Amino acid sequence: MKPAKKATLAKLTLASGIGLASFSAYAAVTVPTYDIEAGKAIVEANCAACHGLDGMSPVPTQPNLGGQNIKYLYKQLVDFKTKARRNGIMEAQLAGLTQQDLANLAGYYASRTPWTPGYGNKATVAEATKLYLGGDKTRGVIPCSGCHDPKGAGNAYAGFPRLGGQHAAYLATQLKLFRAAGREDDVSSDTEVRTNDSAKAGDKGTTQMVASRLSVRDIKILSEYLSALH
Repeated sequence: MKPAKKATLAKLTLASGIGLASFSAYAAVTVPTYDIEAGKAIVEANCAACHGLDGMSPVPTQPNLGGQNIKYLYKQLVDFKTKARRNGIMEAQLAGLTQQDLANLAGYYASRTPWTPGYGNKATVAEATKLYLGGDKTRGVIPCSGCHDPKGAGNAYAGFPRLGGQHAAYLATQLKLFRAAGREDDVSSDTEVRTNDSAKAGDKGTTQMVASRLSVRDIKILSEYLSALH
């Protein structure tokens, strides 16, 4: 086989492996039967201050949750509860909740009207569009749209989150956490990385590997672009 063909095959194999690494982590999630009204009661008591009663967060550093796909929501709640995803505030808020409570909470927010998009950055939209839809093969960056949809709607079956219209500040923070994990940066705490996109502990999931190849500028323009995508 010619070297050029070998290189192409290697890139295709890598891209396929990256996609499957996270697909298996989310697609296998089974959400228990849930009670939306019970979930609403939990939101009123525990969640509304940061995420809004209907999932529209008033705080740019905290994510909108209304209309997010339920597999993703449930997995994140379970991961916070088990400390597979680290965040002191979330761990404290969920400490007294059962697995059924987590399902009710996810079911409630998933049932809400999806959040409305932000404004983005007109100056960098063309550059960000190219990166989001086409990736950058020179750096091994696969297109974000392959998992998260060209319009940022995500993939409900696979459990990939909706990103379109999400707060830019929140998205940038999460990409930096994934990047730190993917690059194996020297950090002082496991709250400074995010690794829960992988199928099992110790593996690197799609987002870690993609984010490890992004620059600070890439993260900024992608986050701003996604905040206006719908």
